[in-house]
Amino acid sequence: MGDKFSRDEKIAWSQHHIARGFTALEKLLKGYAGKYATGDGPLLADVFLAPQIFAAINRFQMDMSAYPTLARINEAYDELPAFQAALPARQPDAPSSA
Repeated sequence: MGDKFSRDEKIAWSQHHIARGFTALEKLLKGYAGKYATGDGPLLADVFLAPQIFAAINRFQMDMSAYPTLARINEAYDELPAFQAALPARQPDAPSSA
């Protein structure tokens, strides 16, 4: 996308494509999700899904109200110390926010 598009256009494009994926995931997970994506304990699916949701919300300002299952699962991720330790801002090479 480079410099051809404004920041807002890039975000809108990203939101459109994220929404397509999240809509499909929401339908799929409704029948299987427990506390986490595929049950009551975090599994490999959650290791993949957590950063996708994090980026959608924090990088692309995704409104999660249309995805209640994903939003609920994301709240469960926020309670996991290992997932919190893996957040980008907590990495040794993360840029300082100052």
